[in-house]
Amino acid sequence: MGGCLVAAAVTLLGPVSVAADTLHDANDPTYNPSSAALAGAGGGTATPAAPGTIPISWEFKRFYDRSGGVPIFGYAISMPVLENGLRVQYFERQRLEHHPEKAGTAYEVELGRLGADEAARRGLLETAPFAPQPGGSAPGCDYFAETGHWLCNGFRHYWKSHGVELGDPGVSFRESLALFGYPISEEFVENGVTVQYFERARFEYHPGTGAAHDTLLGLVGYPAWAAAEPTAVAAPLQAPPVGELIKEEALRHLGAPYVWGGTTPAGFDCSGFVYYVVNQVLGGGFPRSMDAQVASGVPVDPKDLHPGDLVFQQNTYQWGLSHAGIYIGDGKFIHASMPGVGVTISDLWDGYWGPRFYAARRVGV
Repeated sequence: MGGCLVAAAVTLLGPVSVAADTLHDANDPTYNPSSAALAGAGGGTATPAAPGTIPISWEFKRFYDRSGGVPIFGYAISMPVLENGLRVQYFERQRLEHHPEKAGTAYEVELGRLGADEAARRGLLETAPFAPQPGGSAPGCDYFAETGHWLCNGFRHYWKSHGVELGDPGVSFRESLALFGYPISEEFVENGVTVQYFERARFEYHPGTGAAHDTLLGLVGYPAWAAAEPTAVAAPLQAPPVGELIKEEALRHLGAPYVWGGTTPAGFDCSGFVYYVVNQVLGGGFPRSMDAQVASGVPVDPKDLHPGDLVFQQNTYQWGLSHAGIYIGDGKFIHASMPGVGVTISDLWDGYWGPRFYAARRVGV
């Protein structure tokens, strides 16, 4: 290794007539044809900001990115607020809730029951499409005894192919359930659109849009935020931890060339890369030599690595401390590797790097 300086759905039931109210810019790429009309009936409107202009609070950002981003949640339409003692933030298609008592688990961020809330707001829960149906079996369909409803065809494919990222292989049943919940209605026509309600979403059938399985998610976040906004209590926007900023800065230079002694994006060696990235985030003061770098910061147990932690290796191109990089999560680190490779991502614990692990340090704390 290189050296471093060491110093589609079928309508089953009849239509439900609703009023129309435009809430969204039809030129927005996340706009659902007819969904804006579906969103506003009977509950007032929230005035949307330009898409993407409201920041996502840090405690929600990783969940948002890993579990679908804009197609699943839409853009943020509120800043963080406090509701029932929880920090929440509203999006076009969902409300994300932060549960600090579950910190460090896959359920630290949970989703609101906006599908059920929207159906209740619209007075639909006592209508025919929401009445439980008898079970059985049917080609291309699943029956959910928990709610007494069927899930079929395109909507079934969409439900099964999306989910909260819980670390399961592919998309598991529990990941889809965590994202959408159980169906609480059958398919039916609402305002000219075939829809189906779930605990946390409304599916809409839009053939010809190019959407996966011709399915788009309804903009149920708008009426939910319109109802919550008058009494909302503002909560401060949470900034990302220093480690995440270090990780993000490091990833900006993926692919930069390797240059012995280099400390700029024109070319890095391994300690020069760490030196540059950390100083970009901290504003200066972090040392250049690897010996000084490993003496900086707080020692970290390798079982407790966080993104942005500095990792050091020994016995690579020379005996003793000889390599440095930045941990980015999931057992990976980014580093300036060698001439011809440059800044790359490697497995921290593979057959080469694992036995050479020397130490980890956390800076900026």
